[in-house]
Amino acid sequence: MATVLNARLNQVIAVDGEPRSFFFNGRLLSAEDLTREQAARDGAERRLARLIGCGVAEGLTVAAGAGSVLHVAAGLGVTPSGAVIDIGNLDLDLSSAGKGSSFSGFGNCAAGLAEGQPLAGLYLLTLTPDWSAQGRAATLLGEVGACNRRTEQPAVRARLVEVQAPSGLGTDSLRNELAIALLSPGQGLADVPPGARVGWWMRQRIAGGAAAPGLTADELPLALLQIDAKAQPLWIDTDSARRRLATPPGEAEDAGPGTWPQSWAVEMQALAAQFIAELMEAKATAAAFLWLPPTLPLTAAQLARFRKLLPGGVPATAQVLNRALFARALLDGWQDAPLHRTAAHLHLAQLEGHPERLLLRATAAASDGASVSNGLGERTSAKVASAAARILAAGRRREGGPSKEELAVAASALTQAPDRKRR
Repeated sequence: MATVLNARLNQVIAVDGEPRSFFFNGRLLSAEDLTREQAARDGAERRLARLIGCGVAEGLTVAAGAGSVLHVAAGLGVTPSGAVIDIGNLDLDLSSAGKGSSFSGFGNCAAGLAEGQPLAGLYLLTLTPDWSAQGRAATLLGEVGACNRRTEQPAVRARLVEVQAPSGLGTDSLRNELAIALLSPGQGLADVPPGARVGWWMRQRIAGGAAAPGLTADELPLALLQIDAKAQPLWIDTDSARRRLATPPGEAEDAGPGTWPQSWAVEMQALAAQFIAELMEAKATAAAFLWLPPTLPLTAAQLARFRKLLPGGVPATAQVLNRALFARALLDGWQDAPLHRTAAHLHLAQLEGHPERLLLRATAAASDGASVSNGLGERTSAKVASAAARILAAGRRREGGPSKEELAVAASALTQAPDRKRR
């Protein structure tokens, strides 16, 4: 945004945004004027939608059908660009691709190009907003070509965006490791180059993560899936790809203490949902779970399944917590990072008066062994907080102050340090 110099009170100052057409009696209207009006309206709607973030507000679940068919449930979501997607139930055949259209607004029309069947591999299933022609309009010149349409109905276009996964992923634990790789790098604090992120998702590999280079800001990811040569899904994970509607992570300079914990909590909630969904599948095995979410809200049936597949480590009895401590432990856990299963200590809590509401917390084996009931902030030892303070102190003594990397490491550690008494 350009800087306005020498501005005065009560002065009308032009700002960035789409201009709108000014209408008055006697003005000759052209397609350019009407296009400008449409762009102004669409821009205002997108800016309003971006105020609440991006992701899935409700519905839009994806399930496998017969053969290469996917069932997408009705729902509502917002793309990173601010476009609202609102659809009914949809049956999508991955083995057949339609033709794309290059027509937009009042521009010239062009023939669509047929798309081929997707190759076997890993993909994000996305929805992109579009427009569908409805009817024919009367014209002075008798235009009957592809441009002639009376109205355009809001529509969507489904697409498969190839995912570049980290190398060396295990066959059995592929879904679990991909769910980890699709999280924001560095607990949402790592320095992300401009253009590398679109909404919640990365377009290039950072810190060993996964990426979708072909993803655009107009697309809303709904599911991560692997398909075979016949375009039939081998498995589908909705929670690995989708995020609930919220403000996504910003760039490193915007990752202040009031922003990144909220976005990180959204990603940990998605990771927990993916873990539980895969856990409850009949074909699930212990080898499928190399990583544990920091927090798992469980039912009694889900806990029994966890004990069956991953025996050992889970306490025999749950620690009963009142509502305040249970909620505090849950919120605290959403700020922690995933742990490798071999390095995790498990703690089990139950909400007082509600035996069906359970909470499984995973903490680092090298931690001070803080109980799940200690609440917000009891995640790492005081030694970690002290080390972070030394990093900041050393950086301040240098010319230019601490680097971005030092600030990121220190912030991550200090926000996980034990609570201190308020002064």
